Amino acid sequence: MDLKINSERLKDLLLEILSIKSFFSREVELADFLISELAKIANKVERQPVEGCGGNVIAYFGPEEKPLRYLLMCHMDTVELFEGWSRNPWGEIDGDIVYGIGALDSKSSLAAMIEALRAVSDVKDELKGRIVFAAVCDEEGYSRGTYQLAKSGKLKGIELGVVGEPTQMKLMRGAYGRLVFDITVKGRAAVGTERRGVNAVVEACKLILWAIKYSSKPKVEGSVAPLAIRSQEFIVTHPERCLIRMDRHYPSGSDEDEKRRFVFYLRKAPDFRADTEIRLMQRPTPYASPYQVPEDSPAFLLLKQAYIEVIGKEPEVELYHTISDANYLHQVGKITLPLLGPMGGNQHSRDEYVHFDSVQNLCKVYLKAVTSALL
Repeated sequence: MDLKINSERLKDLLLEILSIKSFFSREVELADFLISELAKIANKVERQPVEGCGGNVIAYFGPEEKPLRYLLMCHMDTVELFEGWSRNPWGEIDGDIVYGIGALDSKSSLAAMIEALRAVSDVKDELKGRIVFAAVCDEEGYSRGTYQLAKSGKLKGIELGVVGEPTQMKLMRGAYGRLVFDITVKGRAAVGTERRGVNAVVEACKLILWAIKYSSKPKVEGSVAPLAIRSQEFIVTHPERCLIRMDRHYPSGSDEDEKRRFVFYLRKAPDFRADTEIRLMQRPTPYASPYQVPEDSPAFLLLKQAYIEVIGKEPEVELYHTISDANYLHQVGKITLPLLGPMGGNQHSRDEYVHFDSVQNLCKVYLKAVTSALL
C-alpha cells in the first residue's frame, strides 16, 4: 500500500510546534496541543504524568486487541533560549530552511512522526500490530519522561521502532554514555601573591586543561568538556575552594570502569598543588550508559531498508556521539532502537535551523518503516 505524506501540512505543523514554548521541564502547553491533534487521528491518546516536568503524551494506533509492535518516540522539550538570535526563534522560513528553537533538536522529528501517523491513520484498523507514539518530556534535562515511560511497562512487547534525534540523516545504531563529575578543588587562602597560598581557581584551571587532553590519549574515545567553574569571591583574599563541573561522554564500557579510569587520570595532573574531592553530580535519574544496536537487529534492518527505498542509497551508519532518550529505553526498558533525524545546524545555539527537504524525507522513511512492518 502506497501511503502519501502531505508536505504543506507537515510544514504547517512544524511551524505550529515551533511557535509553542517548551523549555525542558515546562512542556505542558505543547503537550496540550499534541493531545488535541493526536485525538483526531489516534485510537487512543493519554497523558502520562512525570514529576518535575510537563508529562509525556502517548498515542496508540491500531486495533486494541493487537499487540504493541512499533514505537515512534521523540522529545518535546528544548534547551533555553540563548542570546544573539538574528532569526525568529519561534519559527521562520527562508527558502528550504526553517529556523526556530528546537527546529533541529527535535521538533522537526516530532512533526515528521505525526505527519507519518496521519497517513497511517487512514488504514489504522488494518494494522497487524499497534503503533505507540511517545512525545516525551525533559530529554534536555534528566530524561525523566523516558525514564518514567520505560519503567511503566506501557511499552511491553515492543521490539521495533525509532527514536528521533538530529542525526543529519545518518542512521545511528547506538549512542555514547555520559557521566558528569563535580570536582571540588581545595587550595589555601592567602593575601597578596600566589606564593603565600594556593589559589583554588588557578589550580582548577590547571586541572581543566589537563582533563580536556584525556580524550586525545591513545585508545581513549569520546569527549571531555567543562560545564561550569565556580569559586568563592573575596576582595583581597585568594580563594581556597573552587568547584568544577566536568562532562565526560564515552562510547563503550560500564559507568564504574569509566569513572575509575577518568578519576585516576585526573589524579595525575602535573604541577597541581591543591587537593581534590571528586564525585558524580547528583541527578534524579541514573546516568545514561552507552549502548549499541546489533546490525542484525530487526529494528535496525527495517529502518535501514526503509531508508534505502525512500532515499535511493545506503545510509551512513554511525554511533551517536552524545546521549539521548534511546539510552534509557535500552537501559531501563530493554528496548534497543536506532536513531534517525533530519539535517540542519546550530543545535543548542542561536539561529538553530533544519533543512525542510530532509524533514520531508525523514517523514517518508518513518512512514515506510511503519508500513513495511505492520501492513
